[in-house]
Amino acid sequence: MRHRTTTMILLAILSCAAGCAQPVQRRDWSGYAGPGAAAFQREVFVAPGFADPLEPANRGVWILNDGLIHWVADPIARAYRLVVPRFARDRLRDFAINLEFPRNLVANLLQGEWIGARNETLRFAINSFYGLGGLWDPATHWGRIPPAAEDFGQVFARWGWRHSSYVVLPILGPSTVRDGLGLLPDMALDPAQLFFPLGPALVFNDMVDSIDEYKHFAASSFDVYDDARLLASFAREVRIDEPVWDSSGDDTGAVQTLGAVLLTPRDPGFANRLASGGVRMPGAERDLPFSYRLQRGAAPLVFIVPGLGAHRLGGATLGLAEMVWERGYSVAIVSSALHPEFIASGSSVPVPGHAPVDARDVHVALDGIARDLGRRYPDRIGAHIYLGYSLGAFHGFHIAAADGAPASEGRVAFDRYVLVDSPVRLVDGMEHLDAFNDVPLALPEAEREAEARRILLKAVAIGKRALAERTGAEVYSQFDRDPGATAAVPGALLPFTDAEAKYLIAFTFRRSLQALLYASQERDDLGILLTERRALRRLPPYEEIADYSFAMYYYGFALPYHQRVGGVESAAAMVAANDLRAIATPLRGHSKLRVFANHNDFLTSDDDLAWLTEVVGADRVRLFPSGGHLGNLHLPDVQAAILDSFADLLPSRDHR
Repeated sequence: MRHRTTTMILLAILSCAAGCAQPVQRRDWSGYAGPGAAAFQREVFVAPGFADPLEPANRGVWILNDGLIHWVADPIARAYRLVVPRFARDRLRDFAINLEFPRNLVANLLQGEWIGARNETLRFAINSFYGLGGLWDPATHWGRIPPAAEDFGQVFARWGWRHSSYVVLPILGPSTVRDGLGLLPDMALDPAQLFFPLGPALVFNDMVDSIDEYKHFAASSFDVYDDARLLASFAREVRIDEPVWDSSGDDTGAVQTLGAVLLTPRDPGFANRLASGGVRMPGAERDLPFSYRLQRGAAPLVFIVPGLGAHRLGGATLGLAEMVWERGYSVAIVSSALHPEFIASGSSVPVPGHAPVDARDVHVALDGIARDLGRRYPDRIGAHIYLGYSLGAFHGFHIAAADGAPASEGRVAFDRYVLVDSPVRLVDGMEHLDAFNDVPLALPEAEREAEARRILLKAVAIGKRALAERTGAEVYSQFDRDPGATAAVPGALLPFTDAEAKYLIAFTFRRSLQALLYASQERDDLGILLTERRALRRLPPYEEIADYSFAMYYYGFALPYHQRVGGVESAAAMVAANDLRAIATPLRGHSKLRVFANHNDFLTSDDDLAWLTEVVGADRVRLFPSGGHLGNLHLPDVQAAILDSFADLLPSRDHR
């Protein structure tokens, strides 16, 4: 009956794919000769992806699954975790893994994986006997026998069914037609599935520790369906091919930049302890969300403003929030001015990218947050501290430059501006990101997509391993349980070459650009993008957006808009206004500034850093020899230096 139900679900999804294929339309820029024309004439490398012909049906099922997770699974999981301790959950998880022996054995044999079949047999025997029926895993901890978890989706792939349409199954989640059909023999060989409700109970036990991870992922993602689709597809491809990666890497600024992913909260539950609020921005129809956590007594309030396209609940932002909270400060967080959340309800313009306007909007938002919290908690708010990184730091310079000016009168005044790894010339920084994205273009055309895919698969494989070790959840760890694999740990050099690192940096920022462009044009369609946007079919417009670089966004969208509303007179004037040199006079010797930067940050040149040091003052600028862009923020000595820069505003730690 269970197998028949799975088949019916799969066939129903395949049969209800909504509508025919939607054409992708593209604007012809070949004759464009306006500002930034060189960017429009250059070839742009488009990242590889996965086809999704069933997107409308898949998105519908995803909405159903998301609702079940938030409104059904999450409340039950909270109660379950309260009643069943982690030790017991781990024993049940090991027990469930041990029961997968028949499936693993047969799948290994059918693929000719004799060593895997042998290891699974030994593991089952050892864990069943010495592990008391599989409640413990002595085969791994004592015998050093690695698992060889295989399934029939992998069997079908090994037999030649390599490419299969992506599909989202009700309750079961991301899959493919091939892997969905592979569930039939998988379940037939799983003893737990023969006894209801044992099978579903073990599956639920396995997922309860990853629900919070999913909720944070969903909350911080502009399009959680598309992000999860890419991650699941790449993760599955890694598991099927089981590639071996070179563990060596280059020690360059780009590779060090990847260390930014190591800045996450040490406490996985830190985000759950944040409260949520909202402020109504001028002219907005809905509140701009913010997150905060206040100390019990009076304490300085640190406002954290993240980098380009970052969400307030992103890993790096939460890592900084936890850092300042543990030192005794209260914290309030808002999303980046170029994140869709801010564009929709915080920005005064639908097309952000002009720093004087964006910084003013950020200042207005922080003023609203300060007033809201000050009104509700008048005895708990002390000094106000602005802590911005990357683009958030760039906007902080503009807010600091307006400190005390008539235009900013009445808005919250900051007692300290702590600005980390800010670009100096915004457009120059955008062009660096574009150059990183086009690294594969140096290869012969026939090799470019394969190389980009290889880099992304390598990153996913390493990321899965780190996530598995951090969460311990089988939903992640099943992908890579190689005890000999080296995990990414703070302070370790990540195993990527300089070219690989540059492309990964660019890929991440291009995802932010995709969200930025889509959200911007949803708010005010300038008529530049031609592909129709539909709620359940976003991939065609995403495909058109992929043709655009950061420079093309700046000159093709932001510049025309701000010229139309009278914000700037020319491209040259707008480029100059987005250079910190334009506000050098009010920044010179600014006593409230504390600036941190790295010598090998690709967003700043030696001349930029020399200028910044001369203007702000050498006693207020701290330059680290390495770290790339934000890649050393997870290091204790860097964190200590940042915290020390405003420690004088913390009168007492007795309230913690």
